[in-house]
Amino acid sequence: MEQQIKINDKVRSFDVYDNRELVGKRAFYVEGVVTDFTTMEGYKRYEIMVSRTVFAGRVHEETDVVYVYPAVNGQPYFLGTTDYVELIQE
Repeated sequence: MEQQIKINDKVRSFDVYDNRELVGKRAFYVEGVVTDFTTMEGYKRYEIMVSRTVFAGRVHEETDVVYVYPAVNGQPYFLGTTDYVELIQE
């Protein structure tokens, strides 16, 4: 059973819908903390304050305050069902 993501959870949000690679040239994602939920473009979305960006396998630690708004998991989407954000277990 998938865990429910809540405010203050640390998460990883993948940029490419069919790829969850964490290293190498195909690694594209952000990590951060869920600060809120909102609705945009008809989808319920996580508000994530980004702490780390990985682009083509290159890590960038964020020093500015940056937010991303990926769709909440489990919603119907034109590519299937949204499932691009995962809880980071520490």
